[in-house]
Amino acid sequence: MNYGYIDKNHILEKAEKICDCIGHGLYGTAVEMIVETAVAETGLGQITDRTVGAGMGLTQFDELSFKDIKNRNMKLRPKILKELGVDLQLIEWDDLRYNDFLSLLFTRLFYRLKGDPIPKTIEERAKYWKLHYNTEDGKGTVEHYLEMNRKFGVI
Repeated sequence: MNYGYIDKNHILEKAEKICDCIGHGLYGTAVEMIVETAVAETGLGQITDRTVGAGMGLTQFDELSFKDIKNRNMKLRPKILKELGVDLQLIEWDDLRYNDFLSLLFTRLFYRLKGDPIPKTIEERAKYWKLHYNTEDGKGTVEHYLEMNRKFGVI
């Protein structure tokens, strides 16, 4: 299972397109953040998460977060539809399972809603991921994020 992943260049192109539409963040590091998240979560499609109740797709997006992010980003629906050809209203959580583009898109939408800007360095982004994406209760660690990105990273 590779969650729809094809190759590293394909992922980078998709991440760039998504961030061109939604924004690259204060420091221009949104592409790095969403790709590194995919690497930390699934080794960029190389590792299947067999955890019961785990998230969906390349970035292991949780269902509750999916619904919340979808609802809170509806103001962007016309822009996303026009620029990316995706109608947020029609997307279901299960659609992320084998669609790397949708997984990256929802991950960018997730980070967009955080009050803190996406950090400049990978070390800072690892802490940001742990705080905002993996959470205190999540099994992932800052060290895991950094190790996965050393092993499978594309940036």
